[in-house]
Amino acid sequence: MKSTLIVLSIAGAAVVAGHTWSVEQADVRVTCPMTIGGSFEAKTTALSGSLTANVGGSGVLDGSLTVDLRTLDTGITLRNEHLREKYLEVDKGQGFAMATLSEVDLKGFSVEAPEGKGSFSGSLTLHGVRQAVSGAVEVRQAGAALRVKASFPVLLSAYSIAKPRYLGVGVKDIVQVEVAFAISR
Repeated sequence: MKSTLIVLSIAGAAVVAGHTWSVEQADVRVTCPMTIGGSFEAKTTALSGSLTANVGGSGVLDGSLTVDLRTLDTGITLRNEHLREKYLEVDKGQGFAMATLSEVDLKGFSVEAPEGKGSFSGSLTLHGVRQAVSGAVEVRQAGAALRVKASFPVLLSAYSIAKPRYLGVGVKDIVQVEVAFAISR
């Protein structure tokens, strides 16, 4: 039986099946549009995890990416408390303090055009609920690392998150998640 080297290229450097890429230098931003004009961002750098190119050669990556929701910062102390305690309920138990993206499936990347833009789908576990998500992704070579930028919408009601509201002003049901991070072996 011949041994085969399977390569999934998701950036300027080939990602060889079985090699694990770990997250470093992350920036997560959740844009929250308000019901009465404007928006605010909840930000964190607390993204961790690793991804491994699947031996089967598909675009599906083994592993997961996890955000510590207890570190989200909106720039206003009271809004942070409401976000974490009342809406995300980070102290409620298993599955509430973290948001985890798994079963990541990349599309639009090939050996002939390894860098560039494509799309992804995956499973997002948030607020104790698991739902499918999809969005855009861009991957670029950055020295020995790969620089990944991805964005996708999240429907808060799909995760049983109460409608955020304070003094008559609320957050719309769809928020936009933008993630930028470097991964290296």
